[in-house]
Amino acid sequence: MQFDHASQPLRVLILTAAFLLATYAQPCASELIRIDETTRPDFSLQDLTGRDVALRDFAGRTVLVHFFATWCEPCREELPALTRLLERSPGVAVLAISVAENGQRVGRFFQQTPVGFPVLLDVERKVAKSWGVTALPTTYVLDAAMRPRLMVEADYAWDSVGFGADGQLVSRQNDIKPTSE
Repeated sequence: MQFDHASQPLRVLILTAAFLLATYAQPCASELIRIDETTRPDFSLQDLTGRDVALRDFAGRTVLVHFFATWCEPCREELPALTRLLERSPGVAVLAISVAENGQRVGRFFQQTPVGFPVLLDVERKVAKSWGVTALPTTYVLDAAMRPRLMVEADYAWDSVGFGADGQLVSRQNDIKPTSE
């Protein structure tokens, strides 16, 4: 197909618009993705008081392992929603893991923004690396046997979901996508 000279500006305009949309378009909403993995590496990290907290201590419960940083705006906005999720889902545990930040900075942040779950320090990023975390925030939902079942690599509207007494996700929106899509 040949284009005449009159169609050249139109082609440039269309290509420019496509480039701008691809470059600057924001995703509509984060999605929980179903995953079927047998395990993720166990870990033990210190909390803000210096106490060691191990993932295995939460076996038998649904656990959200939430990787974040205090400098990350979406991470900061998501933390209160995770506290509200715990209030609606009493059998669930949240472990928030601060990635690559010192304890003093994280401690000062949580003095201003208290949460209802342990905040752990992964100063050297060892746990984040072993779990394959490449973006913040990233959250994994583990079942009672500590198998990862859901994950999201972005902020998520935790106010739109809850967990039943059996640990199963109860969604007010139908935004949980299978990994095969």
